[in-house]
Amino acid sequence: MTLALTQKEVAEYARKNKYAMLMFHDAGSDYFACRCCILNGLHTGFRLASEAVEKLLKAFIYLATGSKTNVKRDGLHNPYVLKQELTTAHPDQKLDGFDDLLKTLHDHYQSRYFDNPTTGKGASSKELDQIDELFLYLAETLPMPDEVKYRGGFFTSLCDENSRKHWRNYYWATAHNRALEPKMKSIEHTYQQVLKHLYP
Repeated sequence: MTLALTQKEVAEYARKNKYAMLMFHDAGSDYFACRCCILNGLHTGFRLASEAVEKLLKAFIYLATGSKTNVKRDGLHNPYVLKQELTTAHPDQKLDGFDDLLKTLHDHYQSRYFDNPTTGKGASSKELDQIDELFLYLAETLPMPDEVKYRGGFFTSLCDENSRKHWRNYYWATAHNRALEPKMKSIEHTYQQVLKHLYP
C-alpha cells in the first residue's frame, strides 16, 4: 500500500468528489441500520440494505466514470441496473456473481409500497451473509484513495476508538458478521497506517 496524499490533498479530493463522498457516507449509515433491523427481525432492514448498496454503486459509478449515473428514473433505485451500468464501464466478474442478490434487493426495495410490483418471495435473514459480502466488497474496491476512504464514516465507525465508545454502529456492523470478521485485522491495520501518514 502506497500512501501519498497530504491532508490538503485529501480535503481537495473530498471537495472535488463531494457527490461520491456523501453517497459513501450515507451508504455506511444505511448498512449499520439495515444490520440492526435484520438482526432484530425487522423487515425494513432489507430495504435499507438495498439503499446502502444502491448508494455505494452510485459512488462507484461516479468515481469510475467521472459522472453521475446515466440510468433513467425507473432504474435509479435498482441496484442490479446500476451494477449493469458500472460493469459496462468497469468490468468486474466477481461483482457479476452478485446479480441474483442485487435483483432480490430491488424486490425488497419495491416492497416499501403495497402496490409496487414484487415477486412476492419475501425476505430471509439468511440473506444477511451475502449482503455483508457484497457491501464489504464494494466498500473495499471503491476506487477512492485509502487516505480518503479510511477517514470516511464507514471505516472510521469500525476503527476509531471514540466512535466505538459513543455510537452503536460498530456493534451492529460487527455482530454476527462472517464476511467482516476475517477482514477486521487488515482493515484496522490500514486505518492505523492512514492515521500515522496523515497525522504523524
